[in-house]
This record gives sequence, C-alpha cells and structure tokens, in this order.
Amino acid sequence: MYAIDTSNHKINGEKVDTFLRTVKDGETHLEVEAGTTGFTGACCRAAGSRTYLALLCRQGDFFFGPIEDDEGRVVGIRIACCGDDGLDAILRALEFTYHALDDQCSGVDD
Repeated sequence: MYAIDTSNHKINGEKVDTFLRTVKDGETHLEVEAGTTGFTGACCRAAGSRTYLALLCRQGDFFFGPIEDDEGRVVGIRIACCGDDGLDAILRALEFTYHALDDQCSGVDD
C-alpha cells in the first residue's frame, strides 16, 4: 500500500480537491496529483467541471515539454522516458490518476 495525501487548487474560481501520491521504482521517483469537481452536466467553461493533473519528476530519465500550435499557444504536453523503471512509473502514475478522477466522478471516497 502507498500513502495518499490531499490538497486543492482553484481553477477559474472553483475549488478542486486533489489526491497526491509518490511513485517510486528503482531509480525513478515521480509525484502525481489529480483531482476534479466531477461531471456537472454542462459542457461550457463557465458551468462545466474543473480537472487538475500534475506530474513531477524527482528522479529519473524523463522529458516533459509543451506542444504548441502554429500560433505558439501551448495546446498539449509531451512526456518521454527511458528505462523499464520509467515505463512502470508512468503506468502507475496514470493508473492512479485514472482512479482518483473516476472516484471523484462517482462520488466514492476510498
């Protein structure tokens, strides 16, 4: 079992509760944080849900970079890693993210 901490962030005026955990595998150490307000039934920015995701590499062979459109606006991110430990850490971080967001959408607190 691993420890899970909690935090929160304001996104466009809405408080988003988040869950944080550390993923360690060999020489790789990631910190992952994810949270959402859950589905609101609205698709627009003003009334829609808010979601937060962060990955922090404390140790390991990772590349994190922005993807820009033709006007130079950041519209995505790139993540690359080397080694089996890096692959395993990314898989575990994304799995944690999925479960954290899904639980908040379902109203389940584990």
